[in-house]
Amino acid sequence: MAEITPAYSTLLQCLYDQAHPVVSHYGHYSVFRAIDSRDVTQKPTSIPRIHDFAVIWDDDHDSRIIPVIEEMLMAGLLPGVQFVGEHKGTLTIILAARTYWEIDLEAFKTKVASLTQAAGDFWDVRVGMFDHSPNSLRTGHQCDFQEIIGLAEDATHAYLLTIDGMWKLGTKEWRGVSTPTLPLPPGTFFSTPNRYVVASSHRR
Repeated sequence: MAEITPAYSTLLQCLYDQAHPVVSHYGHYSVFRAIDSRDVTQKPTSIPRIHDFAVIWDDDHDSRIIPVIEEMLMAGLLPGVQFVGEHKGTLTIILAARTYWEIDLEAFKTKVASLTQAAGDFWDVRVGMFDHSPNSLRTGHQCDFQEIIGLAEDATHAYLLTIDGMWKLGTKEWRGVSTPTLPLPPGTFFSTPNRYVVASSHRR
């Protein structure tokens, strides 16, 4: 029997949920999906995009973070967000590196800070970035985790990279039944899966 994930929100679908830490000192996480007509740089698109991201829970599993994320979604601030965590009154947001460099970061932080009142509190906001490019684990290029889980940088990097690798986080295009199927390039026999595409199960 499939495990039923909790309904944290009517706007966010929970794809995976850890109710408590599996390993001490590492916290625990849940993966969510949202729909938004913006791309990874938060620019409007003609067709809605699917956005998958992870919430890194503190020990107290403070679900007040969910109303804040809902407000971010409705304000157009969620695309590009890879990880979100709250710890002792500080909301930490880890953006895709491309998002980090292309948006107005200070305006983003100011707006998100104003939205934290949805938690019934006002939280400080930290913003970092994440790049899963090859060799990023070794070099840490374009990675700044703002102590989101309170561990050493290399341990944090490995933990977040593992979550990202399992769930292919990020903003994705939808390929439905009416989306044309593109032919493979000449000499290609197998297509390489694109982590930024979600295909409908009804496609033929």
